[in-house]
Amino acid sequence: MIAPSAALLLTLALSAAAPAPEATDPLETFIADATGWLLEQGRLPSDYRLRLLAMEPADRVAALAHLRRMGLLTGAAWPVGDLLRPATPARKADE
Repeated sequence: MIAPSAALLLTLALSAAAPAPEATDPLETFIADATGWLLEQGRLPSDYRLRLLAMEPADRVAALAHLRRMGLLTGAAWPVGDLLRPATPARKADE
């Protein structure tokens, strides 16, 4: 049997060694959402552009490439200025 102070030390050591929960990656979240859109509706939601503009440019380009590969984005290409624009806070589609 472990003494109470040893058990406490062991518990503290294990909790300190446990990895901190990571923040959700916006690109992974968007791709998961896009997969749901494809399976449920077969089309993009009306606010997809605002969601993409809220992402960092590198993630935005990757997400757009993913949407094209999935067949959800078939229209005209995005302007370079929109691809490279800094991330903006997400707003509602009616704003």
